[in-house]
Amino acid sequence: MHKTAKTWLRGAVSAGLLTILLIFFVDLGQAWRALLGCRWQYLLLLLAWSTADRFLMAYKWRLLVLARGLPLGWAEALKAYYLASFAGCFLPTTLGADALRVGLVAQPQRPSEVMAASVLLERALGFVAAALAAVIGLVLLTGLTTRLPREFFVWSLAILAGAAGAVIISFSALAGRLHQRLEQHMLERGRLLAWLSRFIKAYHEYRRHRGVLAWFLLLSFLEQAAPIVGNWLAAQALNIPLSLIQAAAVTPVVFLLARLPVSFSSFGVLEGLYVALFSLVGLDFTQAFLLGLVTNLAALASALPAVPWYLTGGCAAPPEVQK
Repeated sequence: MHKTAKTWLRGAVSAGLLTILLIFFVDLGQAWRALLGCRWQYLLLLLAWSTADRFLMAYKWRLLVLARGLPLGWAEALKAYYLASFAGCFLPTTLGADALRVGLVAQPQRPSEVMAASVLLERALGFVAAALAAVIGLVLLTGLTTRLPREFFVWSLAILAGAAGAVIISFSALAGRLHQRLEQHMLERGRLLAWLSRFIKAYHEYRRHRGVLAWFLLLSFLEQAAPIVGNWLAAQALNIPLSLIQAAAVTPVVFLLARLPVSFSSFGVLEGLYVALFSLVGLDFTQAFLLGLVTNLAALASALPAVPWYLTGGCAAPPEVQK
């Protein structure tokens, strides 16, 4: 399917899901009153908190690049992360945003295959951290409700085990031998396969940086607190009775499930998950919907600093890599 068609499809999914939620689950009068009584100081704190999280994301990614001895300035990493995050709201998949980030920083002294390997590893370890946070959240949730389907545990543990296992196997001796075999065949079969061979080698080289990977994984796990606190701040802004423990029990599960790129910036999907899961801790459907909507809007707003860079040609490839 063409990229433009995918974008329109995601927009249609978001619009359709939001319409269904508004018609069948949301009390519009209650929602309007909640918005009128919104405490704006908490929204400003939420925006600042979301911005700080983006700084942490860029810092973590830069750690992986620097571990390979490649030069990447803090400002350049932050700019690339902002531009990719903003573009990711509109691109058909997160893969497009990641490819943009690689393209923005790839230069002769920073080979594209090494930068792509750093992004892949960032995503893989981030997913492991998110799955672990979801499992812990489900443990907390069992103490807050008796309505939790047992299948949630099974699927979350399976996702965690699968993600962790995949990362471990990717750095194993078996993967190393597989790379050597692939390299022998790919170098003889064209430019793209040669690049893929270098990419696999660059990824596998990270096994030599276990300290950095452990630190990155710890930071990624601690970063799971960002949406938890963000939900609590949004609840305070909307005068919704939500404790930090309740937010910690539900938020990681919601964000793990919301990773599927089926809608425009997760609009519709995220709010639907909020309605389904935050009701388990006592929120009514309208409160849960508003909480999801405000959280989603805050995430989008925190990416807006990329707009000036985008308008001034920030997404153009550097002269060194332009063809």
